[in-house]
Amino acid sequence: MHRDELTRWVGDTDAFLDGHWRTAPAVFRPGSAGPAAPLSLEEIDAAVAGGLLRVPHLELARAGDPVHSSRYTRPRTVAGVTTPGYADPHRVRELLAEGATLVLRNVEHWHPATRALTHRLEGELGRRVEAFFFVTPPGAQGLDLHRDDADVLLLQGTGSKRWTVRGGPAGPDWSPGEVADAGPALLSDTLRPGEVLYIPRGFAHEAVGGEGLSSHLSLTIREAGTQQLFASLQRLLLDGLPLPARPLDDAALHAAAELLLERFRTRLPELTAEALLDHARRAQLAEGAVPELGADPGIAALAARLDAPRDPAANAA
Repeated sequence: MHRDELTRWVGDTDAFLDGHWRTAPAVFRPGSAGPAAPLSLEEIDAAVAGGLLRVPHLELARAGDPVHSSRYTRPRTVAGVTTPGYADPHRVRELLAEGATLVLRNVEHWHPATRALTHRLEGELGRRVEAFFFVTPPGAQGLDLHRDDADVLLLQGTGSKRWTVRGGPAGPDWSPGEVADAGPALLSDTLRPGEVLYIPRGFAHEAVGGEGLSSHLSLTIREAGTQQLFASLQRLLLDGLPLPARPLDDAALHAAAELLLERFRTRLPELTAEALLDHARRAQLAEGAVPELGADPGIAALAARLDAPRDPAANAA
């Protein structure tokens, strides 16, 4: 399988998947052959100043000192309806200057180049990919030591950032979020523009802004979980089964139970763990799918079609 996009990020994809995926953090310095940041600080300025970016796509964070959204957003009134949570560009810049970190969530929802990037990686990895963008002033820390419920590939865009990655959870019963202690550092390194960091799912990590205004793109690679497996099991075993919605008596209820059991007896022996996991991953991809911008003709194309000269022969017909 060709993994051209992943190759730009990590180089030898077989070595990455065999030696690091889910097991060990790593820094990659691909140089001129590496990925280019799809989103610039100028585009972020335009998005924030444009007036339509709002919570939860935008957040300001500071480790140990949460920043309430009321400090960097304001309401807007359209057609008599007032809606809170829109970015206030002046307050955003003030808080950045004071040491807060700007977090843009799910950038693929509104930025075409980022959306194209996540689509390419989804096709290569078979898992949902979401994009986050962080802007951190020198010496500042946006988030305390924490775990993410996703594998993370991040690309340094501007400035530098010092990263520390510690171990993963000891067992399957863990939750994402802040952690007090995660053992000794497995990786401690400073990322500079064009360099890539991989953090396995669940491995605790934290970062501090270095020289200049640090910005990086963080791609979270989501994995299917037990809920998705259960939902896929139901679909694979029961789709198309003509069960009555409300059996009227005991006999009808008993018949529905027999129908369910017969379907399980027939289909369950043929189902493999690999097929179930594949279905769960594909279902998760479909559930979180965001249409690629430009995939449809769009409004401009409609306008061009309506303005095009009409064929007299077609009108005569």
